Amino acid sequence: MAKKIETQEIPEAKIRQAIWYLKTKKTKKFVCEHLGIAYNTKRLEKIIEDFKAKEAREKELKEKAKNTPLTEAIKKDIINSYLKGEAQSAIASRYYISPQRVKSVLLESNVPIRARGKNAPAKTEHIVQDLDVKFKERDKVFYGAENSFASILQVYDEEYAERLRQGKQRWVELTPWKYGGRHPEPVLDVHYQIYWELDDGTSWKLESLKNHIKRVEDLIADTGRETYEVWVESDYAFRKMFVPRAELFPVVSK
Repeated sequence: MAKKIETQEIPEAKIRQAIWYLKTKKTKKFVCEHLGIAYNTKRLEKIIEDFKAKEAREKELKEKAKNTPLTEAIKKDIINSYLKGEAQSAIASRYYISPQRVKSVLLESNVPIRARGKNAPAKTEHIVQDLDVKFKERDKVFYGAENSFASILQVYDEEYAERLRQGKQRWVELTPWKYGGRHPEPVLDVHYQIYWELDDGTSWKLESLKNHIKRVEDLIADTGRETYEVWVESDYAFRKMFVPRAELFPVVSK
């Protein structure tokens, strides 16, 4: 006996196949078994009737939507829905418009277009964004080069570099140095280490801190803008440092 399932759980593809089977003179019992329902000709007819009515209604709505301008509210919802991860095809189905029309709205609104391939960068050449807008920690962004959403972990700007300079040194002995030994004087990383302790309780090796601050400030001097440390929310989430501002895009439209 065929397993009974609710009509709304029957995939559309199976219903289309059922209609084709009936056209090719398959028995109604065979078609019911294909759909996973008990043999019931009235129910079979109702499933097909409802499906055709739904198709006709969707066709009517699509024709109507084709000749109706999109309101600003709909455009805003399209943009925000896409920026939050919804697929173009799903958005198109909701408004009974084509995926191409959804894409046109996104392109006209400077929205990065996600690549279909996992390892391909997003399409961002069409975007003109205000690079003077600075992101903040915990802001959600879209990272074009990785074709993924990301969260801002740290803003590498002048204020950040200055904060790193506000601390104090702490010397730690590693290996006792002996006068007259192989080393004429104590050696950094061998006999001792110098740490730089910040007010928030974090600490750096002093030399690492100096190199980090230099890179932050060199990038600001070279590009005229801050860079970012981000958490990339891909299949294999990871942290990425010194991401240029131009490769990050806001995920909520204004």
